[in-house]
Amino acid sequence: MQVPLFLATLFATIVSIFLSVQAGRAGNRPSHYRRVASTVLFLTAAIIQAEILGQEWEFPRGRLDLHLFCAFAALASLPGVAWSGWKLRGDPLMRPVHCRWVGAFIALTVCAVATAGWMFLAATTVA
Repeated sequence: MQVPLFLATLFATIVSIFLSVQAGRAGNRPSHYRRVASTVLFLTAAIIQAEILGQEWEFPRGRLDLHLFCAFAALASLPGVAWSGWKLRGDPLMRPVHCRWVGAFIALTVCAVATAGWMFLAATTVA
């Protein structure tokens, strides 16, 4: 049951990111804020599920390290996303800064997902 739940949570996270960006671009702040909150909740659930699932597998160290670098870098970008979004509320000149932070978060998240898949290609189950 862990793999389907993890994949569903990962899919929900990706859809939630897309919907958050869509609402933000449309200027629909209430919807954007709700969707951002759901993105954070789904991302948290996906991380927890990945940790549980990962305990059943052994991964090549280099692939695991690259994946963790991308994943932690994505998480580390979230304060910048939040800060620039908060500042954007009162200063429209912050829009390019916020867009760059969001772009970095999305790019790093895509890298984390891609490296996770790559990591699993060479994984073995724990006996």
